[in-house]
Amino acid sequence: MKSKYMILAAVVASVFLVGVACEKEEEASVKSQADWCADGWLALMNNNFTDAEFLFGNAIKVDPYYAEAHAGLGWTYIRMHDPVSAESVFEDAILIARQPGTPIRAQQIVYLGACQAYNAGENLSYSAEHGRYMADNLKNEAFYLPNQKNVNTYDLYILLCLDYFGLGQQDNTVWAINKARAYSGEQPTYTFNGWENAAVEIDRLAGKDPDPK
Repeated sequence: MKSKYMILAAVVASVFLVGVACEKEEEASVKSQADWCADGWLALMNNNFTDAEFLFGNAIKVDPYYAEAHAGLGWTYIRMHDPVSAESVFEDAILIARQPGTPIRAQQIVYLGACQAYNAGENLSYSAEHGRYMADNLKNEAFYLPNQKNVNTYDLYILLCLDYFGLGQQDNTVWAINKARAYSGEQPTYTFNGWENAAVEIDRLAGKDPDPK
């Protein structure tokens, strides 16, 4: 008789668990990709990387062509110090972001993320390519990563300074330094005076975020 009740309890428990799982699945299906992304950015802001990965992944399941979801996942891997995974995600994100109708905001998030990911992976030519595209083609004067207020346009210029310096491209290094100077309210009058001097100037600018909100 005892075993009978144990079996009955197990059946009841399994039915309950299935019901909970169905409720969660139903809840997940109701949430939009934008909702999943919003939750993902909040998780990322709080350094809950496992949660962020899960949430952005769900957004992608809802809409595989939702650029911001791919970007959020890529930024999650950046914050996890996993540039290989980040690069892989941003390869897809760039292709999606190039599709007509992708909001400027989503493109900004994608291209800055790609720049950051490739820079972290020391693929400087790809980092410079995507960062320069953002600087030249996307309006980014007031750009901030969602819920990541310490990531802004100034970071883009610093990344480009580092990319061009690492690639040994003198004219582009000067261009990026002057962009960073102008953004911070300084005169964009820097002229090249040797690579050692350029390194000192980039280091100075990197420690000076004019808008660290």
